[in-house]
Formats: sequence, C-alpha cells, structure tokens
Amino acid sequence: MHTEIKSGVWPVMLTPFTENGTMDRTGCEALVDWYLENGVTGIFTACLSSEMFHLSESERIELADWTVKRTKGRVPVASCGGFGKNETEQIDSIRRMADTGVDVVILPLGVIFPEALPESRVEEKLLSLPDRLPGIQFGLYECPVPYKRLISTELLGRIAENSTRYRFMKDTCCDRRLLRARSAAVAGHDLKIFNANLTTLTDSLRSGCAGFCGIAANFFPDALVEHARAVFAEPARADEMQLIFNTLERNVEFHYPRGAKTFLRCLGLPITDVCRTPAEKFNAEELEQIRDFSRFIALWKQADYRFPHQSSSK
Repeated sequence: MHTEIKSGVWPVMLTPFTENGTMDRTGCEALVDWYLENGVTGIFTACLSSEMFHLSESERIELADWTVKRTKGRVPVASCGGFGKNETEQIDSIRRMADTGVDVVILPLGVIFPEALPESRVEEKLLSLPDRLPGIQFGLYECPVPYKRLISTELLGRIAENSTRYRFMKDTCCDRRLLRARSAAVAGHDLKIFNANLTTLTDSLRSGCAGFCGIAANFFPDALVEHARAVFAEPARADEMQLIFNTLERNVEFHYPRGAKTFLRCLGLPITDVCRTPAEKFNAEELEQIRDFSRFIALWKQADYRFPHQSSSK
C-alpha cells in the first residue's frame, strides 16, 4: 500500500557531523525532532543539502535509516537513490534505499542520466523503472549537481499520466511560467510538484504546486507551514510573508549549508557547523550576522509571523 504524499513543507535535511567529521546520529535525531516540532509534512533526506556527494553509499543508506526510525511513521520520508557507475549499480542503489523503509526513492536526474542523453531515452528509462522495481514509489529531482537537467513539461505530463508510481518532484526551474505549465500538466494525477525556489513560492502554490521543498525550511519551517495555510485562507498575509521571505533569501543562502548549521546552533540544536562540503569558517562579523538573523526569526515568530502593524489582531 502506497504512503500518501501530502502537500506542504518538506525540508531538505542537513547531515550533522561530529567534530572529527563522522556522521552524528544524535544530531540527526535532534534535527528530525526539530522538523517535526515545526509542523513539516515530510522530510527529504540524503539529498544535496545532506552533502550526498560527500557521503558514501553506505552513509546515505544509514542517514535514511536513521531518519525513518526517528520519524516513526509520523511523516513520510523521501531519499535519493540511483547512484552508481552503471545501470546495475543504480538499480541496486534504488533497491537498497527502498529497503530502509523510505516512502519515496528520489531519482536525481543529473546523476541517473548523462548530460548528452536525449530526452526520448530519459522517458524510456523512467517509464520502465516501475516495472523493474515493483512496490517502490519514485520521485524526480532536478538536482543542480553534477549538472542541472530540467525535465520538459511534456515529458512530465506523460510520466504523470502513464505511471501512478511517480509521486514527488522537487522542481528547481525557478521560473513562474514554467511552474504554472508543469502544475497544469500533472493536474489530476498522483505526481505532486514541490517548489525548491523561495522567491516564486506564493505564485507557485496558487498555480497548483503541492508545496515547498527547499533550503529555507532549515531556517523557518513553521513560517513556511503558516504561509502555506495563508496562501488561500489569508492571501494578503501570504503576500506579506512572501515579501519577508524574499528579504531573507540572501541570509538563507549565505555559505549554505554551514550557515544553516550555524543558525541551528544559535537556536540551541546540538549540532556542529562541520561540513564535508568545502567551506571557510565564519569570521566574527559573519557570526554576529547569523546570530542576529536567528534573533530576527525568533522575534518574527513572537509576532505570529505578521508585520508589526498586524501583530495585535488576527
């Protein structure tokens, strides 16, 4: 029986490391707890934010396993699979990831398919995978590494129409018009589109996207959850929240993922700022800015994520 993929906020999970660079299970579990406390709909782990290209295959499996065990079925978990030098290794990677109990195995398009491969061959392989791997729910990920492969709207529509096993797409096109076209192409089918781009979020939700799956959910997931509720219930409020999201975007992107880990440390999470992705340590000025960013989010939360002139009433 397939797990329901609900609309909403899906954070792209970080990988906490110990000071000596090994994966930190205690930190991972604390991070999962924080996501759940902030009302997320699902968790996308072993992804680019998890520094998946700096994890071994066994570490990616282990991270997914820890996440599944910690969520205890409270929300679905998605995780990347399909790594390997050839098709046999890719299929084995998908099977191993599915065996962890994740609800969706995400296929990073730039990993699965060579850049020169024509889309007709991409379509052929995507539509044949469910038959070769029964019982597994799949997702698509326009991961920007090793190269960013965007899927055409036409192909996306055919996948949604011809397979009920594709349930999730992490969209990274960052294009309002394309997001609208893609949403229309999958309307009425099981495939849900989750926008990774914060700037286009409000418009994309109104156009039919199912939710948000991006790096900002490592900073203010509960604000994103409230924004998703407000998009149709309080449209003016959603527009104001979008204005603040756009103002905060550069803080979110600052030396990511180290900036996100430092931010979460400011909130009191028991994680280090250690990354395997090459990144310089922050200087005193940068650390002060990150601390103030965390204070701003705390004050915004105290104001019920409203502009000051609205904070006295709902």
